[in-house]
Amino acid sequence: MHEIRVSSPEAGHCVIEASGELDMTATGELSAAVQVVDRRQATWIIVDLDAVTLIDSSAVKELVDAHHAAAGQGQILIVRNPQPIVARVLRVTGVAPLLGIAPQEHTGTVYGGRPDNGAHG
Repeated sequence: MHEIRVSSPEAGHCVIEASGELDMTATGELSAAVQVVDRRQATWIIVDLDAVTLIDSSAVKELVDAHHAAAGQGQILIVRNPQPIVARVLRVTGVAPLLGIAPQEHTGTVYGGRPDNGAHG
């Protein structure tokens, strides 16, 4: 189950808030939300993924397509507040930089935990 809401534009930006699972059942809804924002003439489109618990490849493609569509209208689309698992999917697929998501800090380990500097205990 998912939900996508579009806020009223404020100071040149609109926020699209998504929640739940963004998978193939949500296909088309994000694009429709971006088209609504296009008509509102916001400069910035912010896609807030704070309440998204899962994202699949169809939703990733839709975010990329929405980013390109916005750019074609002179708008900037970025993603904010992705949950760790969502951010990981966006990084692994290579689209995180395109969507304005900062690279993950390297922890010095392969598995992403804290380095133990050789200490065992």
